[in-house]
Amino acid sequence: MRMTRLLRRRVLAVGLGSAVLIGLGAPAGQPASAATYPSWCRYSSRPVDRAAELLANRYLLSPHRIVTLPADPTWRENPLHDANWQFQYQAMRYVLDLFAAWNSTGVDAYRARALFLLHDWYVSNPRANPRSAYSWNDASTAFRAVVYACAADLTPMTTWLRNALLLHGRTLADPAFYVGIGNHALSQSIGLLEVGRVLGRRDWMTLARDRLNRLVLSSVDAQGVTNEQAAFYQTYNYVHYRLARSRLLAVGLSPGSGFARVDLMPRFLAQTALPNGEYEMIGDTEAVAIPSYPGTWTEFIATKGASGPTPPLVAAYADGYQFARTGWGTNRAFADETSIAIRWGPAPRTAHGHPDGTSVTLYAWGSRLLVGPGKYTFNSGSWRSFFTSRRANSVVTVDGLSWNRAASTTREGRVVTSTLVDVRLKTQGFAGVTQTRRITWSRRLGYMLVDDRAQSLVRHTYRQLWHLVNGANPRIGVSTVWTQRPRGNVLIRQLTGSPTLRVVTGATDPIQGWISYRYGQRVAAPVVQAIRTGTSVRYLTLIAPSEGAPDARVTNLRLTAGGYAVTITIGGRSERVIASGSAVSITPLN
Repeated sequence: MRMTRLLRRRVLAVGLGSAVLIGLGAPAGQPASAATYPSWCRYSSRPVDRAAELLANRYLLSPHRIVTLPADPTWRENPLHDANWQFQYQAMRYVLDLFAAWNSTGVDAYRARALFLLHDWYVSNPRANPRSAYSWNDASTAFRAVVYACAADLTPMTTWLRNALLLHGRTLADPAFYVGIGNHALSQSIGLLEVGRVLGRRDWMTLARDRLNRLVLSSVDAQGVTNEQAAFYQTYNYVHYRLARSRLLAVGLSPGSGFARVDLMPRFLAQTALPNGEYEMIGDTEAVAIPSYPGTWTEFIATKGASGPTPPLVAAYADGYQFARTGWGTNRAFADETSIAIRWGPAPRTAHGHPDGTSVTLYAWGSRLLVGPGKYTFNSGSWRSFFTSRRANSVVTVDGLSWNRAASTTREGRVVTSTLVDVRLKTQGFAGVTQTRRITWSRRLGYMLVDDRAQSLVRHTYRQLWHLVNGANPRIGVSTVWTQRPRGNVLIRQLTGSPTLRVVTGATDPIQGWISYRYGQRVAAPVVQAIRTGTSVRYLTLIAPSEGAPDARVTNLRLTAGGYAVTITIGGRSERVIASGSAVSITPLN
């Protein structure tokens, strides 16, 4: 459809329909005050700037660069050849910036462009023959339904707008279209609720409520942990479950008792934060600061302890997470504290979880030291496969065997005392191979001992992987690798024999040695590989962080079938570590 003056007049010359206007203090078709503008109809933080760009046919769909599209879209556009960009384009949330700009400035051109785009999309994308594979994607449909509902909130109803809303409502209500799991199901229910509200369809609103009440129980556990298995999506789900609850209440429907779990979600979110306030990159997560929610543990993290309730230093979650840190800035700067994160639990259940059971990450002295991979891209292909693979994490892999993505990792035991955190894990994700990993972390000195074992009836080559931060500049010794940064380093010392040590950085065939801190960006980063071959192999590895040059001494080492005993000395302070079966102790010697 061409955006002619006739079409503009048709879009603006509308009559009142039966839209339900909630929270608006101005008549339909007129700008609302800032106080009454519906919060659910906001998108970016700078709507006037974004709307001006859209009038010039320039689209900024974060995190992607801005692109110029035709004034009359075909809705087949995908200039960056990126699945996420294409999804956002079809979701049409950017149209909300046009409505918000119109509301704040009174410039009718913004509203006219918003309605043109919505009308043009609707007539161009029938369910049977849409312009894009993402036109009727489960989540893009959900987001776009809210945009159409906002159009009905902010402008008088027209025949085409009512028909577009009906089509979206019927689609979202269809049991075959509803995905029933994860944040996509959450967005679908919110979209259905809003469409039902503006059309006065109580049946759709009730269906949305029932789906939300079931979903929150299956998606958020009793500790407030979402099943997305990615730190960022803890925030995403928290924000959207809060929105869902407020919208249910706004239309007179009762959120189920499961919504009480939503109030616990910031606790887990705070634990996923590093001492510098950024997310630990668990699952599809970028290295950005966690948000602060007043009165929760996240406020304490964001303010570096200045305000908010104090979280515990050690926290475990049944869905497969162990977090621990040395302090809250009492003996050193807040951002210099040491923290670790350990993963186990079910296989990835949504698109955002990674096969990272038994992985461990480490932060100290203001820097990530052992790093998760990040998400990099949602485009299918070799790069997405790598960043969501076993070998992108600090685990033990097996040459020639593929990881079973349905495999889980079980926690066999956990001990927490005033001196240590000890976690024992087991997995069988490689066919015919049983792997165990025991991680014992010193709460006083911040080092960890990792006891890895693998058994099989046939010989295999095993690679123990340690993913280092980019710029780590590692140096290899006989049984030790240490990094050489101006500040924030780590020593990796093999205590059982001398496996073959090598460092891989930025390899492409096969892909190895990469980290992504932001979507669409990757950097080469070194990976330490400790290689052993056999039917039964064992690694006992010391991981010791250091502010400057690593300095750790190992004495009185004794290996046993069930564990080990060793003395670790760091910075002139010594500890005796004894691990045997399920028992473990760390005793300070000075």
